[in-house]
Amino acid sequence: MNDMWAQEQYMTASDGVKIHFRDSGGFGIPVLFVHGFTASIGGQWGKPGLIAGMREKNWRTIAFDLRGHGKSDRPHGYEFYAGDRMGLDAFELLDYLGISTAHIVAYSLGAHIMTSALQDRQHWAQTLCLGGSAGRWNWSEELTRFSYEDADELETGHITKHILRQMPKDKPKPSAEELEALSVKKLKGMDAVALAGVKRAMPDQAITREQMTRLSMPILGIVGTNDPQLAAFRELASFHKKVELVEVEGATHGNCPGRKEALDALDRFLKRHDERKA
Repeated sequence: MNDMWAQEQYMTASDGVKIHFRDSGGFGIPVLFVHGFTASIGGQWGKPGLIAGMREKNWRTIAFDLRGHGKSDRPHGYEFYAGDRMGLDAFELLDYLGISTAHIVAYSLGAHIMTSALQDRQHWAQTLCLGGSAGRWNWSEELTRFSYEDADELETGHITKHILRQMPKDKPKPSAEELEALSVKKLKGMDAVALAGVKRAMPDQAITREQMTRLSMPILGIVGTNDPQLAAFRELASFHKKVELVEVEGATHGNCPGRKEALDALDRFLKRHDERKA
């Protein structure tokens, strides 16, 4: 296995935004990883060990920092994140690397981005793995309002509303002081104004249930049984015949990508749906 994964690499998107990525290179079957909100290559995939585990199983691993995140550019303004712009970065990266199709693994915000962006571009995905979110086929006006409220708060340098909504409903709420400390920790190293632009673009990624069923590639859903998204995944599996659902017992939204069950399920799924075999 070569050491290309250790190298910092950059691509300039078609609108001039610089995108940071890492690619293990070689001749393995390509798997593209798309992380979630406020995450990064290292935080979502590297630290939990999913990338290392997939590389050990001889997959070619490619991951990038979403615009507004990590070491990618962090432009301010909704227009840099509007529509399918964040998803287009994924396809432009594959094209930049000379890859015509790949397995795509998308988590949380990444799942929202890719289920929307793939609607008219399904040729890019041989398979699609959704983790932590089942896509925005169940979007609502209330969620749009939440996105704008979160964006308004982010522009003041805080993220407390987003944190509270991510917390399990049966757990006690933190005190005002504890909540502010969580906000500071969550935004450490981040650009809150850039993240506000991401939040304002979230309604753009909403699709209908019928559009979700149009995705014709094999789809794997991986979700922790302690993730608030569990019910949405079960509903998705009930109406989409292409979806295979794996529930990771005791896993949360935050720690599911690091669970061995998630790695093994992903490896088995990809090997079943790729004639080349990794």
